[in-house]
Amino acid sequence: MANKYVIIRMILIFTSLGMFSQVKAQSIYGDFPYYQSFRTTIQPTEIEKVTPQGGKTNAATFTVNGLRLTPATQQQFGAVFIKDKQFQSIQGIRIEFEYAIYDGDGADGMSVFFFDANVTTPTIGAPGCGIGYTYNRTNNQSQNIGYRASGLSGAYLGIALDSYGNFKSRRWQGDARVNGIPNISESLGNRYTSNVTLRGAKGGSAQLSDFPYDGMGDGYNGYPVLISQPTLSNNQGWILDNTGGTYSSINTYQGNFNLRGGSLSAYRKAIVEIFPFTGGDGFWVTVKIQHEQATTTVIKDYPYKQTVIYAENAYTSTGDNNQTNPSSSSKATILDATIPEYLRIGFAASTGGVTDIHLLRELRITLPGSAEAYDDYTSTPKGIPVAIDALANDIGYTGIISQNMVGSASYLAPSTFRFCNEFGVNIGVADAGGTSYSTTEGTWRFDFVTGNLTFTPVGSFIGEASVKYNIKANGIPYNDDAYRSLPATVTVEVVPPKAIISNRMITPVITPR
Repeated sequence: MANKYVIIRMILIFTSLGMFSQVKAQSIYGDFPYYQSFRTTIQPTEIEKVTPQGGKTNAATFTVNGLRLTPATQQQFGAVFIKDKQFQSIQGIRIEFEYAIYDGDGADGMSVFFFDANVTTPTIGAPGCGIGYTYNRTNNQSQNIGYRASGLSGAYLGIALDSYGNFKSRRWQGDARVNGIPNISESLGNRYTSNVTLRGAKGGSAQLSDFPYDGMGDGYNGYPVLISQPTLSNNQGWILDNTGGTYSSINTYQGNFNLRGGSLSAYRKAIVEIFPFTGGDGFWVTVKIQHEQATTTVIKDYPYKQTVIYAENAYTSTGDNNQTNPSSSSKATILDATIPEYLRIGFAASTGGVTDIHLLRELRITLPGSAEAYDDYTSTPKGIPVAIDALANDIGYTGIISQNMVGSASYLAPSTFRFCNEFGVNIGVADAGGTSYSTTEGTWRFDFVTGNLTFTPVGSFIGEASVKYNIKANGIPYNDDAYRSLPATVTVEVVPPKAIISNRMITPVITPR
């Protein structure tokens, strides 16, 4: 009798995990793949708006064009994070999102950031040039009017699409004190503006010990600039030496485009790849931007290690308890950038004295090595079924996950094919031989053995019918649901049969095409 209860309990557990159904199963690797279009005025349930510091209002607004983080007006700030999704950091991550920065005069920019998933309610970083990631220390006078703000709580990595250029620079003035690349300014022209910049983790115990000065407590140190690359005119970038906290020039970039566009239609796509070191003690970070028909690699394989030597170069031993702006000091320190077990993801944007609309949409997040499904198109005469080899142009992976993996359709597992909606939620009905999905246009049927998809249109239907699906590959970890592909779309155009008319103009004979 006890065994019977155990079996019943196991059935209930397996059913809740989707093992006896097409419900998405839980994964040890994280809650992915993930897709959100942001093309609705309704705030998605998994997206949370963050309350800014300093009494500011979160300007993030959900529109049919995308998530508008800021309008093109001065002193605006918007920030959100994905509260119900996290990924196991050792697996790495790939993020794609379309964005538009336009309709203003070029400030400040937007960021995508990663923070410890144990922080369920994050304190968002400073607005303005902090773009929701770094801290901003001030003297007493500026603190009293709300300019002071701590950095993002639990911060691990911040990536800024910095249209103005201030995110990377060391600042030392009454209303802004933050470490960064020293001795650079707007006088550098297009080398200063339109930068992709990486900043590292929040300061830890070493920084609290090294800088026991007024105002430099928890959340007000760390976040060092790791690398910054201008996107205009093949300009030189800057990279942290990781020896004494100094920066060297890098001259490997080949590109010339602006992070901003002139209008909503001039959107770009950002592609961020964070790939784990073989030993799991750091990440290779790559940032690419698709603009028009070109894709430019702005930062390629930056080695973000778990130990970072940088310089706190915006402080004095008297701390921030002053009304003036005395000369600042610089001191090297060792940052502990240990990778959290799980990470969450967020986005922010700012304006200041100059402005822009910052818009985000079509967000896709996957794990490296996930199956890749691609759209298919075919046609068939009215009333005639058509078979589609939907998996022929799809890709699965096998073996050890590495940066230069080669995929193949032969690695896919046809039995994992699922009909789904745009968010990857399963909509089909599975049986032992396959899965089916019916609409007013006809019936879709996928055969687990042959790997073929068949669409049978209803007799009267003429027009386009479409369905989405996703797929997984064979073997560990690729057979886990976190490695399932993002949805692809199969479209079938159902057309009228052609009328073949003889040269004697007799009654036409209708034959299938």
